[in-house]
Amino acid sequence: MTAGERATGFAAVIPGAGAGTRFGGPKAAAELRPGERFIDAIARTAADAGAKPVVVVLPPGVAAPPGTRVVVNPRADSEQIDSVRLGFAQLTNSPVTGALLWPVDHPFVRLDTVLAIADEARRSGAPVVVPTHHGRRGHPAYFARESWRELVTVSEGGARAVVRGFGAAVREVATDDAGVLRDIDTRDDLAPAQAGRPVPGPDAVP
Repeated sequence: MTAGERATGFAAVIPGAGAGTRFGGPKAAAELRPGERFIDAIARTAADAGAKPVVVVLPPGVAAPPGTRVVVNPRADSEQIDSVRLGFAQLTNSPVTGALLWPVDHPFVRLDTVLAIADEARRSGAPVVVPTHHGRRGHPAYFARESWRELVTVSEGGARAVVRGFGAAVREVATDDAGVLRDIDTRDDLAPAQAGRPVPGPDAVP
């Protein structure tokens, strides 16, 4: 972004380059329903909420959804924060105020939830905004541009360590959307999620 540009709007970064060992294959390529993959559903919802650009970080051989900006991470065994860094590097020259960080294993988040997160980010100007469900923090999290330095340079603990570091400055958006906590880690997790029942799991962002 040049000095003369004013940051407006927000982007989305979807890290989905993991091998999905416990799932049985890359989650980015897994289907929620015939013809719609995890990565497709998330990218569509992010775009519908107004995110632009939508950056997807994928393993080799997985096709990117139309209209997205793709980065290939050839190391399936790398940490998720490595894919986060690759994704946010694509936003260096994008005139956006912040970005959603939306892991590919959370494909059931509703559009109204994403809109509420974006609205709170605009209203509060907080460095980090996270959704909650029954008091538990989930995904996607919004990181304002001024927090990106911490996000891409964190040495231990990944994104959740960055969230903890901002302490009381983090804003929470309470929602009835159980999708913010639905971390699809195995095929067994996917079945109840498709049936509309919450998938139990740890807090996504402490």
